[in-house]
Amino acid sequence: MKRTIILLPLLLLLSLTGAVRAETVNISPFVLQQLNAVQQAMAQEQFAKATEVLDKLAQQDLSPPGKAYMHQFRGNLALQQKREAEALKQFKAAWELKALTEQDQRRLLHTVAQLQLTLDQWKKGTASLEHWMQLVRAAGMADSEIRADDYLLLAQGYSQQEQWQKVVDPIKTAIRIKGRAPEDWYRLQLAAHFQLKQWQGATAVLELLTERYPQKSQYWEQLASVYQIRERHADALATLRAAWIGGHLQKERQYIWLVQLMMQQGIPQRAAEVLQQSLRAGTVRNTLKHQRLLAQAQLDAKLYEQGRKTLQRIAERKPDYDTWRQLAYLELQLKRWSDMKRSIDKAVALKPDAAELLLLRGIADINRAEYEQARSSFERASAYNGTRDQAKSWLNYLEQVQSRS
Repeated sequence: MKRTIILLPLLLLLSLTGAVRAETVNISPFVLQQLNAVQQAMAQEQFAKATEVLDKLAQQDLSPPGKAYMHQFRGNLALQQKREAEALKQFKAAWELKALTEQDQRRLLHTVAQLQLTLDQWKKGTASLEHWMQLVRAAGMADSEIRADDYLLLAQGYSQQEQWQKVVDPIKTAIRIKGRAPEDWYRLQLAAHFQLKQWQGATAVLELLTERYPQKSQYWEQLASVYQIRERHADALATLRAAWIGGHLQKERQYIWLVQLMMQQGIPQRAAEVLQQSLRAGTVRNTLKHQRLLAQAQLDAKLYEQGRKTLQRIAERKPDYDTWRQLAYLELQLKRWSDMKRSIDKAVALKPDAAELLLLRGIADINRAEYEQARSSFERASAYNGTRDQAKSWLNYLEQVQSRS
């Protein structure tokens, strides 16, 4: 089953830093004043002015905290200008100085991780995000700082690396925290279960998706597929049948699959009814292949007259030996001797050396009291090794019939 992963837009959570609190780090009033000026310029989208102030500030002999804030503000400026690669460079430089408070350091690392993932640096991004989560947990701040979106990003990062085993727990945690999560979150979980062949987990996700998005036929189809993989064939049939009743099947192959499951599980009459309805509605094309499936369902259900009519339609659309032969044997069973004779004549015209049908034609003629025609058919059949003995037996029987008449 085809896998679809949709990477959700990454939300960069580090907004423009407010006024720097000089009491928490060692930073001069001059630097604080310059940073506040930069922030005001950025708020007014005066990017050239903000860049000029930061360039001048970079020439000063800054303390480690001052340098960290300077890099952080350069990162914010790059983000506003949609220069993610430059932003990552600046935030990473700020974080590597280890000069800010623990909380600010965690925020920087969080932003670094997000930017790495934004720039498709999947391995680095997941490593940074894992590290950030460890620091948050160590600080006892997991409940307030780690959000559902963070677990989602981690799962997405691992999915891009096809490390599916590492996708499952983060995406399940993201969904649990979120509550009613977006559809794509469940699809990511489903993709991981499929890749890992975790069919029970896939079943649970698909059951939820069919309940929540019943109009999407692919989920019904996938659920039925998983049930079949798990050899829960009755559940596979029940799933497709529920989708059909609800009007949620959308593709021809889904209707055909439903019909085939019904036939496999011993309800061919229902299969024939569903296929006939689908053919009339146009949801299944009126092809020879589908007509043959209809005939098979009708014959399996012992709806012989319906099956005969379907076979006749097939033979009229595409005359071939096998269809006329099948009709002949069916009409033999129904004792429709004249119809049987016509079907045999059609088949023999396509395959003159069909010895078994020469025998059948003789049988049909006996039952129609056309004895001389029957004799001709049996004599022709006696010329073939495979039917010689049977033909002679029928010729003897014909002599007895004629002697009594």
